[in-house]
Amino acid sequence: MTPISVSSLSASSPASCLLIVVIFITSLCSLLNHGILLRLFFHPSSIVSSHEYYRLFTGDFVHNDLIHLMINEATMMTFCISLEGYLHTKTAHGSLDFLIIYWSSCLAGTIPATIRHFKDFNYSSTGASGSITGCIFSYILLVPNQTAYFLPLIGAVSNTYGGLIFLAGLILYKWRSKNKLINHEVHFYGALGGIFVTLLLFPGLL
Repeated sequence: MTPISVSSLSASSPASCLLIVVIFITSLCSLLNHGILLRLFFHPSSIVSSHEYYRLFTGDFVHNDLIHLMINEATMMTFCISLEGYLHTKTAHGSLDFLIIYWSSCLAGTIPATIRHFKDFNYSSTGASGSITGCIFSYILLVPNQTAYFLPLIGAVSNTYGGLIFLAGLILYKWRSKNKLINHEVHFYGALGGIFVTLLLFPGLL
């Protein structure tokens, strides 16, 4: 197997690589400076009452928990980089298609949650898991049998099962850590957003 270099990854998947780096840096800063976290996290009450619409997006860039950040970063390196690379083989604008899927999945998660919870000042969340979940389900639709990664004693894990393992891991981690800022509602709607936009971009899947 030919080793994959950082330069080759950045050439085939520049948008996802940039997101990975920016999310990592801003999340570390938010862990060190709580004021950054408070300014950027997803908070429906502030979005509606203070018109801070940027929070629909910026919650992706901060995490209040190092393990949650590492889970998301590893999953982005597995699925988002692969999705963008695959899109480059199918269209002349793979990075643009990837960003459409990623940010549509983000908004598909945050807009319904904002509508449902804008009166609840205590409702908030952090992390890119909703957008990532949309990308996972997009990649599952496009290439369900592609190998996502290898596990010891199990071997190759396909995209379909790899995505389910990611979601199961998030659910287990939230349950064990009691991290209230991990938002499964956003994950669910983000997954639907990723599926819907992928079908719009590739109607032949229907």
